[in-house]
This record gives sequence, structure tokens and C-alpha cells, in this order.
Amino acid sequence: MRVTIFVIFLIVLTFPVKAEILEVCPNPYNPQAEYVKVKCNVTCILSDGEGNVTLKAGVHYVTKNSSAFEKEFGFKPDAEFKGRFALANGGDEVLLYENGVLVDKFSYKKSHRGLIYYREGGWKFRYEDWTNFKPVKDYVKGEIIVTPANFVFKADTIVSYTFTTDRYVKGNYTLYLDANPIGGIPINEIEIAKDHKTYFLKSPSYRFFHWKFGLKNDEIVITTENWRWNNIGYIIHFESQKVSKFLRKVLEHDRVYAGDHGNVGKLRAFKSFGGRGKIYKFEGNVTVFVLPDYNPIFDEMKKAKRRLYIMAPYIHFRDTEFLDILRNKSCEVRIITADEDCAEFLKDFGSRNGLKLEVKVDKRVHGKLVIADDEAVITSANFDECGFKMNREIGVILEGKVVDDLASLFNEEDDTVYIIPALILLCLAIAIAYIWLRFR
Repeated sequence: MRVTIFVIFLIVLTFPVKAEILEVCPNPYNPQAEYVKVKCNVTCILSDGEGNVTLKAGVHYVTKNSSAFEKEFGFKPDAEFKGRFALANGGDEVLLYENGVLVDKFSYKKSHRGLIYYREGGWKFRYEDWTNFKPVKDYVKGEIIVTPANFVFKADTIVSYTFTTDRYVKGNYTLYLDANPIGGIPINEIEIAKDHKTYFLKSPSYRFFHWKFGLKNDEIVITTENWRWNNIGYIIHFESQKVSKFLRKVLEHDRVYAGDHGNVGKLRAFKSFGGRGKIYKFEGNVTVFVLPDYNPIFDEMKKAKRRLYIMAPYIHFRDTEFLDILRNKSCEVRIITADEDCAEFLKDFGSRNGLKLEVKVDKRVHGKLVIADDEAVITSANFDECGFKMNREIGVILEGKVVDDLASLFNEEDDTVYIIPALILLCLAIAIAYIWLRFR
């Protein structure tokens, strides 16, 4: 045992962990608190090409102003920039040297306020005021309603991106709404908000507050829809003290973003298609999460070995991560989307890569659903950069038999396939009846 430990110790000494730049914050909310976090194996030099900072072995936070940094982030930094060292908001390059050799560098373009670049496998980003709420798991009984549907919820709290009809909500409830939705605040939302305590949420670090859920004590509704059930989407309805406490805690934090709403837009028309949806009873584990704090969607897709089913109104390809996941799949893949261009692209992509990929178009789709083997994710997040990385969103991971129920939705034929034949048969029956009555 001692020999093994000694060998490992020698290996660590012989092959030290690579020195690297770990974080860069060029444009914090307090401009004096900009910083770089680095890890050095030996004495190293941090440089921006105009100024240098010499650091001993270890992990170091190096900032422009120590007191400003401590006030902004709550702990003391290790060193300050020297000379003309400064992180330009419009873009810059940071260099790290050991023994006179360049061992790492990081460059960025124009940086938003509060943005922190950090290393986790590759380079990712977060904002300095983002929360870190961990997902919550509980064993529950409930129902999943596939919209369109006639579902009414008696609530004490309603959270939505927009809220243009109150016909499906009862009670004396508080509203949490996005302050600047695309197209402006709908005029019908303004009128509804007059009758309720309303928080309009706006943040420099969240693009939209795009989540949708409701609470009544420990009763919970999490949905993909803006509280109007006229598209194909999902309502998850269950009770959980643990999940209710979690969501109320997130809302309590996010009230810090409450303020005046933005521009008022047009009236948003509402058309109800009635209760045509299905209801699936379920019992099992649910894991509730909020984004961007936690996002398991790509990880769930990567795990799929038997089946991968995806329903989303559109899928935007700002990077290749989604396509790389599909490219490596040997299992059955089915996708339903409302976007014809996306569908055609994915069909060609599947053909070029020899995938078992089936793609359908349904213009009614608004819900976001991923089925990976025996787990399903239902989320408010669109399949784009804002949905996955920039918005406040919500999602649920489901386990149990209900996953097979949801998977059956991907086997159904589009209702429009039967409409024309049915109309022809109806007209034929009317004509035959007319002729029989006239000439009998």
C-alpha cells in the first residue's frame, strides 16, 4: 500500500497538473473589480501584453482593485494588476507564462456587464449574479395533461413569460411576469395585472424570465405553456412540499429583479381549441430544476441508448453540440418540430450520417419534451442559446411508466391525414341520403 502511494506521489511530481487560466471577468458590475483567476505550478507571469503580474505556485485571484473585488465577491483576492495591465471591455487577450514559456492564453471579444468566463472542460460563461439552485427530487403522484385542454388551477402564485388570459386560473394570486417580452407587454396582460399583485422581472444577466409554473400551498403546476392551452404542450400537476418550498425560495430571490414593466405592445388574441388533450396519471420520481443554474437536457440526450425522442417548436443551431449528440446515436431517434426548414435540414443530416432518424412537422407544437430511454424531460426552455444558457427557465425530469405514455405521442399520425378522407365520406353520405330522399 505504501509503495502504491509513493508511486502515485512520484507520478504527480513528474507530471504536474497543467498551469492554466481558470476564470476571466473583464466587465463586472463594479468596473474596479475585474479579475483573472489562474493556477500556477511554479512561479508564473500573468500578462495582457501591456502589464505583468508575477505569482507564486498555487491558485490566485488577481484583480484591478482589492477592496472593490472584496466588496463585489465577498472574499479577498490574492494580488492586483500591475503597470498598464487592464481588461478591455471591448475585447482582449490574457497570457500565462511559466519559466518564460507561454503555457496558456484566453481571448475574448466584447464582454457584457457581469459576464464571467470560466473553464469547465471547455470555456463556458455565467453572470456574477446568477444563482446556484440545485435540482430537487421527490416521489409524487400526479397527472400530465397534454394540451389543448380545459384545465383550471386555483392558485396563490402564477409565474409566466406572458399572461394574456385568466380563464384557466382562479383565486387571489400573485403574478410574476417578464418585464420585456418580445413585442412588448400585451395590453390584455396589463389589464389582468391591475387586479393582482404583480412583479415584472427584468435583469441585466437573464435575457428573459421565460419559465411557467403555478403554486397553491404545496400543489404545483409546471407547464410549457403561457397559461393558455391552445397549442400542443404539457401541464404537470402534482403535490410536493419539497418542490413547493424550492420554487418559492427561487421566487423569493428573484424578486430582487422586480421593477417597472417595459413597453406595452398589442392585444394578443386568444383562440381556444377546447379540451382535446390526453391525461396521463403518474406516480414516481420527479426532479425539478431551474435554468441556467442546472441544465440536464444535453446530458439526458447523450445517455440515450434505446430511444431518443424530441419535441420542440424549433431548434436553433448556434453551435454543433446538438448535432454532435445526434451524430453519435445508433438508437432510434424521432423528432417532431413546428419548423419546416429545421425538419428538412435534420432529414438531410440523418441521411448523410446514416442515422435512424425520423422527423415530422406539426405546426401546433409549442411544448418542449425529450425522452431518453426511460426518462423524460419537460421544460419551458426553447432549443436555442437563450433557452439553454441565458433565460430563467424551469424543467422536470420524469421517471416511471408515464415515460412510455409520453413516448406514444411520437407514434400518432397527424390528425390532418384523416381530415380530407373523412370530409369526402361525409359529403358522399350526404349526397346518397339526399338522392334517396328525393327519388324514393
